[in-house]
Amino acid sequence: MFKRLMIIGGILNTLFFLFHIFVGYRIQHLTALAAGYRNLLASFNLAASLFIFFIAYASLLHHQDLLQTKLGHAVLVFASLLYLSRAAEEFILFKFNAFIFGSCLLVGVIYALALVVATRKERPTTAVPLAA
Repeated sequence: MFKRLMIIGGILNTLFFLFHIFVGYRIQHLTALAAGYRNLLASFNLAASLFIFFIAYASLLHHQDLLQTKLGHAVLVFASLLYLSRAAEEFILFKFNAFIFGSCLLVGVIYALALVVATRKERPTTAVPLAA
């Protein structure tokens, strides 16, 4: 189940990365925006794009590390927080867009579930022997 969640998450993050590349192109062609603001938006978009690419890369090519290490668990936490906070921002900062809200909520939940699976595998199980 964990591997399946990571593949789905990795594919969705790859799509988000490609979308942010497109957004970066569009930001550079905004003529009604002052150059300082345009550069600031471009800078934030580049940082977000790199982080999204990292999540896609880790999910698709290093899912065992995400599953088995504390650093991997931290990546799952931050991936989930990134998308869940972006979903919440739809209500707070933007005009509500159901597609953005739903897609961010979906990806945030995928990484939260992956974290639950990863931390459950980490805990030792204490089996109580059955009396014969």
